[in-house]
Amino acid sequence: MARKSKNKSPKFKVAIVGEGYTEWYYFTNMKQYERFTFKVEPELPKHSNYKTIINTARKKRDEGYDLIFCVLDLDRIYSNSSEKKGYLTEKSKKKANNKIEFIETMPCIELWFLLHFFNSYSSKIYLNFEQVCTSLKKFIPDYDKTGKFLESIRIYEFLLKEGNFNKADECAHKLTKERINSDNPFFNFTEINTLIQKLKEL
Repeated sequence: MARKSKNKSPKFKVAIVGEGYTEWYYFTNMKQYERFTFKVEPELPKHSNYKTIINTARKKRDEGYDLIFCVLDLDRIYSNSSEKKGYLTEKSKKKANNKIEFIETMPCIELWFLLHFFNSYSSKIYLNFEQVCTSLKKFIPDYDKTGKFLESIRIYEFLLKEGNFNKADECAHKLTKERINSDNPFFNFTEINTLIQKLKEL
């Protein structure tokens, strides 16, 4: 059963800006299932590059949103040195990013989905979506990034019911902690769990 939210006033406006359909459907389904009373508007930019995503987040802030989460996959950004440099430069602009929180995953959001099915912690390195998806399909055989599939499966609810959210959260925390001591820029981690926790605490 979905929780009854005791969150802030509906006037408190939260925007979630993600890269594509996967993020849009995941967070839309989450909003519906958790019955958040404050305003959450997943935003689907026309172009899924970091510049458009960050600019969209800043635009939402300027429109009066109280908090904006900027959700990004790092695999493509970190695989190109100029992209990585440009992204880190934009991310470091504290004034320009006021009220914006960056939520990152290496390599992609599907890593967070996969963690729901882990029986024990693993720091195996997945370099891209294709590698993560190969493992994810062992648990969701028909997994597809299309809007049609993501809507039909109700991805947030599916992961809660068929997977283990607490185990995913535990593994995500361990990955984030272990990443601090790693010199591998492609070390896998995700902050999606942090975003969810913050939304529930608002």
